Order: sequence, then C-alpha cells, then structure tokens
Amino acid sequence: MAKLVIMLRVKDGIFFINEWLERYQDIADEIVALDNGSTDGTLDVLKSHPKVVQVLQTEGYNEGRDKNMVYDAVKERKADWVMWLDADEILEPGVNRKEFDRMMDSKVVDRYVFRRFHFIDREHFAGSPYWLNYSAGHDRMLWRDKPSGYFVDQLIDSPNVKGIGGVKYYTNYRLKHLGYINKALVDKKADIYRGVFKEDTPAMRTMYIHNEKKIRWVDNRRSLKVIGLNFILNLLLMKQFAQKGLKLLVKPITKAFRKSKPAVMQQAVS
Repeated sequence: MAKLVIMLRVKDGIFFINEWLERYQDIADEIVALDNGSTDGTLDVLKSHPKVVQVLQTEGYNEGRDKNMVYDAVKERKADWVMWLDADEILEPGVNRKEFDRMMDSKVVDRYVFRRFHFIDREHFAGSPYWLNYSAGHDRMLWRDKPSGYFVDQLIDSPNVKGIGGVKYYTNYRLKHLGYINKALVDKKADIYRGVFKEDTPAMRTMYIHNEKKIRWVDNRRSLKVIGLNFILNLLLMKQFAQKGLKLLVKPITKAFRKSKPAVMQQAVS
C-alpha cells in the first residue's frame, strides 16, 4: 500500500484544526505540520494528535520558506504520495482512504487535482461567475512524490508544488474552503498580509466576500445538483484551457510582429 503524507502549515488555526484532523486522520498515513507562531492552542493540539508525526515551528511570515521546510521533512519520511492542504480546507464527506488508494494505485497518473469551493457560511458557498470560475480551476493537488519537487520561495501565496511533472488528472472531488466564514479570522489574515506588503493588494480585497450569490452545499456527490454543477465547472475549465492555448498561440506571433515592425517602418521611410 502506498504511503500518503499530508502537509500542513498553520498559524492560530484553533477554529478549524480539530475538524481538520478528524477529517484527515483516516486518510493520511502521517501528517507533518508546521506551526508559524500560534498563540491560541493550535500547537498543543497538533503535538497531541497521534497522526501528526512531526511539528516544525517558525516565526515571521514566509510561506515559501515554511512550505519547503515541511516538504523537506516529508521527503525524509519516504512518502510515496503527498498532499498539501490548509487548515481551513475540509474534504467532502464520502471520500475515504479507499478512494485515495484507488488513485495512488495508478501506474499512469502522477498528479490529481481537487476543486475548492469558497464558503460564505457553513451551509453556502460563493456562486457568482467569478468564484465559480475560480473553483473550476482545481488548485489543490495530490502528487506522486519525486526528488525534483519543490515550492516557490516567495513570502506569500506560494503556489502548488513545482518540479513534479507527469500526467495530471482533473478530479471532481470537492474541498470546502471555510476560511471566509469567520470575519474575525479574515481580519486577522488581512492584518498579516498588510504586515508583509504594507498596503492592500487584490488578494486581500477578495478575502472579503460581499453581496455574493449563495449556493447551498449538498454532501451527496452523486446527487443531480452536484453532477450538474460539476458539468458546468468542467465547461468553465475547458474555456480556461482554450484561453490559455490561444495566448500561447498568439504570443510568438505578437513577438515576431514587434520585431519586424521597426524594419517595416524603416523601409517605409526610405
């Protein structure tokens, strides 16, 4: 059986951490965590949980540094597969270790990506075109570990693991992103971001979901409502692929045109 290690970086996550551990304790073989200076009891909860085999500690906000520290620790534990999740991201019910074993048994796929739904409250997620387009894109990953893997070393919003490569499979598995449901937590995160950037950024402004269309969450992933929504999101995903493909096609043409433009203008002058 493949060994699955889940990575976690958290600061003051007491609002979600017990729910998070309860959800993933039967999925992960091991959990490696990093606490970034919590003062609310999160560190004690992590240290006392039997599935959390290692807890690293840092001070000062640096997401890229912390992710690479956790990943280095995971590599030492000889994981076959790895998944990165935040403390406010809860996998939908009904998806169990058996589902993960089925994915990890593949001889072809090296990366499975999951969709996040951004919740307004415990019962509803954001349903405007902007947020659904975001959910369509799959931004959490389960990957077959390789020595070449790494995280981008940047202070904030370090993206998914890099350097893995291989076949990527876009699943319909859903993650509940609950980080927006508590305004006090959002305020606290915004203050951290301001401490890093010294000013508001687009990422900070979208942390607050205002006047958003609500869609009620349905746990049963086989319900017609969920199947229909996944169909719509898959269409949005194909649109994203088409737009990216068009940009890749247009870019060299535009570059060639810009290079040839001065020569054409010079001929016109002469």
